[in-house]
Amino acid sequence: MFRSSDDPALSRFHPTEADLVTYRDMARVLGAPPNEAICRYLGAMGQHLVFIGESGQRDWARVDAQARARWPDLPSTGTTAVDGMVLESLPERIVYQILRSMALPDMEIDLHQPIMSDVGPEKADLTLRRRDAACFIEVIGCCGVNRITRNDHERRGLDRFERREAFYRRVGIIPVCIFLDLLARPEELKGLCRSLVERLSGDAEAG
Repeated sequence: MFRSSDDPALSRFHPTEADLVTYRDMARVLGAPPNEAICRYLGAMGQHLVFIGESGQRDWARVDAQARARWPDLPSTGTTAVDGMVLESLPERIVYQILRSMALPDMEIDLHQPIMSDVGPEKADLTLRRRDAACFIEVIGCCGVNRITRNDHERRGLDRFERREAFYRRVGIIPVCIFLDLLARPEELKGLCRSLVERLSGDAEAG
């Protein structure tokens, strides 16, 4: 039996019914359970989940455990994709899985391969390839498009991305940048991924 959020006996460190439904719905549409950082961009319905996530890993794990007890078919947590590929972060896993589900049979998705090895060692998070055409994709899991970070860990992540961004500018490449807030809008994210597959298909045919 789940109590409503206005029940005084309910600990604020435990998920409400609405929290669990939000977590379930996001897990299903993203193909992986969201983390607290993604929930930051869900607006009001994600606020309590953010509070729980910021309270500690044990409290956040309780959200997943309670949701999974009710809906055992939820996708697994972590950075391992459904095809067994291990990604560096949950946001990367989500984007990789969406691209993999849409990619044509002759398309490849490279992980952390050099952008231009003859110029420098910088590597793209993901590279969607078909024949001689390539699309470089950066998944920025430390902040939204406004680039506001909350702690040193996120700041370091943004610094790493901005170094790659400077490299892209230097070599004249425009990458596709997927910031964390887009993962809170799954349909837009899927639309972007679909457009990348279509664009690459057209580029390869034109080439």
